[in-house]
Amino acid sequence: MLARLLDTKLMPGDPDAKFLLIAFWNHYGAVTPKPRSRKQLAEDLRLPVQAVSKAVAQLVDVGVLRVVTQPEGKGRPRCTYEMSKAIQSALRNVEERTLNHPGLVKHVLGGERIRAIWAGWKDDAPTAKELNTRSRDEKRVAPVRAGKLSLANRLLLVTLLSHADPFGVVRGLSSKELCLLTGMNDAALKQRLRRLTELGFIRRHIPGIASPVFAEKLKSVYWLNLNHLQLSPADDVVSVLLHQKVAEPDIDYKFMAGVRFDRNSSLKGGEYLTPRSVVRLLRRVPDHAFDQLELFICDCVSGFLARHWVGDSAAWRKVRGVDLKVKKQVAKFFRRPKLGPRDNACLGRLEVISFIQHQVFELAEEVVQRFSQLSIVDFSRASYTLVPAHVSIGHRCIALLTEKASGQALAKHWMVTKGIDEPIVVSVARETDIPLELREQSGLLTPARAAG
Repeated sequence: MLARLLDTKLMPGDPDAKFLLIAFWNHYGAVTPKPRSRKQLAEDLRLPVQAVSKAVAQLVDVGVLRVVTQPEGKGRPRCTYEMSKAIQSALRNVEERTLNHPGLVKHVLGGERIRAIWAGWKDDAPTAKELNTRSRDEKRVAPVRAGKLSLANRLLLVTLLSHADPFGVVRGLSSKELCLLTGMNDAALKQRLRRLTELGFIRRHIPGIASPVFAEKLKSVYWLNLNHLQLSPADDVVSVLLHQKVAEPDIDYKFMAGVRFDRNSSLKGGEYLTPRSVVRLLRRVPDHAFDQLELFICDCVSGFLARHWVGDSAAWRKVRGVDLKVKKQVAKFFRRPKLGPRDNACLGRLEVISFIQHQVFELAEEVVQRFSQLSIVDFSRASYTLVPAHVSIGHRCIALLTEKASGQALAKHWMVTKGIDEPIVVSVARETDIPLELREQSGLLTPARAAG
């Protein structure tokens, strides 16, 4: 029933009321077991009294909640609240589905203090009564709004969590669908997505794009931070493997970061190394199209390495030659070629496919070379996904998210730093123990300037 409530499009324009309805069912089921005043409702649901009173009134007005009044002598009567027969019947027509993170969803619904604390804080010392802006190591300000997430932000977060895969990645939800599920308009949705990204609940938001370059409209993708201390205060959900390369300056201009650099250079009449057909194809796309391309390439890399994690160079060349799935994925991703805007020449579809396929294999080889230095993890058996880098930053830092091993009580995290000498491997207990700068550079968090 919880997933059905989350998937029901109720009361456009009032996300607080929908959050209350979901929290009501999560705590009571369809009906309160005994009479409750609105203050007692607020205490049970761990929500502000004023917000509960307003939301209950709205739900009663539209016939979603039914009230049975039971006078008890002097004073305001207490009431029994029940989800109406109409809404219960409507919910039975909504398809049920399994949630990957039911514990996190229920925590956001029932947690008394889901605080608006930025992901860089490692403790719970600041309170709502203290100053609204604080710095840590004099590097960044932690925004705090009244100490707690608003009900609308909690609804958006729980809606995204209900659609997240085991790594926290949400795909297939358009902005229009999110607006319908949360009752927000487009402007409010964008503002609240920025807020959750600033606070680190959303690692990355890669906006969707409709472009003649791609075979179909690409929907937004959200990477949620399942390890945020306000979501999983006792234990991280996924493990982070992070590799930092410090001895190769050109790494910031490889892969899709280099393609974007060359595209921008060509617009200014400068030189570039990327094939001309690729530069021309991407000439007019907005910058976030490169983030979608980076995401696509990372997905291809994750799939390819799940099939072929090999460290030997000869074996690597062999599997590259026989694995045809990547080529099919790339060919399907791009729209059939059109004539060029200037000289009516073919855009070179085969050259574009070959180049992007080469990008996949090159990045896959880079991942294997770097993380093979972490012998404690058996990548041939592990379940993992490659985190897309910020194209504007580059690939000096690369991160993988892995599922906890069976029977492992705690998620562990490893950092590998490779310079001229032997790699340095460090293990930490919580993701927040990884330096903030490395988390931002690797794509685990969005830098403040980008989130705003």
